[in-house]
Amino acid sequence: MNSGQLRAAGNSGPMYAIAAYATWGFVPLYWRELRHIPPLQILAHRIVWSIFFFTVLFFLRRSLSQWLSFARQPDTLKKSLPSAIAIGINWGLYIYAVNSGHALESSLGYFINPIFNVLIGALFFKETLTRAQWTAFAFAASGVAVMTVAAGKVPWIALSLAGTFSLYGVLRKKTGLSGTGGTAVESVLLIPLAAALLFSPQFAPVDVINLPAGGNLTTLLLLSLGGALTALPLVWFAEAAQRMPLSVLGFYQYISPTFQFLIAVFIFKESFDENKFFAFLLIWSGLAIFIFDSLKRVRVVQPAS
Repeated sequence: MNSGQLRAAGNSGPMYAIAAYATWGFVPLYWRELRHIPPLQILAHRIVWSIFFFTVLFFLRRSLSQWLSFARQPDTLKKSLPSAIAIGINWGLYIYAVNSGHALESSLGYFINPIFNVLIGALFFKETLTRAQWTAFAFAASGVAVMTVAAGKVPWIALSLAGTFSLYGVLRKKTGLSGTGGTAVESVLLIPLAAALLFSPQFAPVDVINLPAGGNLTTLLLLSLGGALTALPLVWFAEAAQRMPLSVLGFYQYISPTFQFLIAVFIFKESFDENKFFAFLLIWSGLAIFIFDSLKRVRVVQPAS
């Protein structure tokens, strides 16, 4: 790759990262348009249509046969099953959170997710936490405690979203699968769940025939486009990861919960009282410490130019 190509790759990396994380940040607006559909039904359609989108994508890239060969390998399926379960739970829980008036709590989950990642690294991979990282975790834990006391209940949606996504990252790291191809395999493994949700009467399948006038076509379109909404940001993220150091790419992840937070407060008009403000302030303080410590680490590992 010549110097011109390197510059182009460097310039396009942040664009792909912003596109991925901004899409994830604005996605609550999309799922909210489907709030008349049960969350489990939305999840089922998301799985089915994401497979359809991935199939079209691989066909256009002329890599469909290669991916099919890869996806049929028993070792690939065995490795991908745990991560498929984790991301399936995360997807369904997030849709439920947005459409049940808990978008603010879901943003909390993704704000504390990076700190969860560091803690999981310490617990499962024997990674050593710095004093700053412990301090950041203490601030975040204090924020969660404040919200628990104020609300009279544990913010289980936020903790579950952070936990399942962190667990997904750990499981995915162990598989070593690529971003786009790996997620497509995970979607395939979730097909039995999608089939159960779509065709079992106890899960209240979507009756598109009896939706309000004009609503059936719009609903079907939104459900089907949910596949692209699932796949495209992952493709963009994979492109960004190829063009940027992961240590730098990690800082873009705060775009998503920031947009989610703003949407929850200013568009969905969810309650944001003094107690929640104080809780978020503690969590943001922990994140500021975490980001500052991470920036110092990036500067240390960057080779002198």
